[in-house]
Amino acid sequence: MATIIKTPNDLKKINVVCGKAIKNACNRLLGSLQQIIDEEFYDVFEPDYYHRTYQFWRSAITKMLTKTCGQVFIDKSKMNYNSFWTGEKQLHAANIGSHGGWITDETKEHRFWEVFIDFCEENCIDILLEELRKQGLKIR
Repeated sequence: MATIIKTPNDLKKINVVCGKAIKNACNRLLGSLQQIIDEEFYDVFEPDYYHRTYQFWRSAITKMLTKTCGQVFIDKSKMNYNSFWTGEKQLHAANIGSHGGWITDETKEHRFWEVFIDFCEENCIDILLEELRKQGLKIR
């Protein structure tokens, strides 16, 4: 049976439920992004000359922009390597397969952001629908 909205309070309740579903969907997408960073970045190269700090992995975050709008992104300000290597440089390097300046034929085939965008295009709607259903909304 469909949900009937009769009053402004009914609409507010739907907005709260949708907000929870969107937040949960963003958290699921964040987990997927972090897994993709592991698989497409960390797992394809083992450094000999530097120690990984995993700042890049931890810079993947989610944020609610409004009560019903969220985003999943890489926050370049969360990476602090040194004055030369910035978060912005790290993002660019990671997406072309560079690891601290090292690029191999294998690493340049792994572009984490493109993989994540493809994942979102294939799964984002289904994830949101699942989360809306978990909140009790009847979705066809």
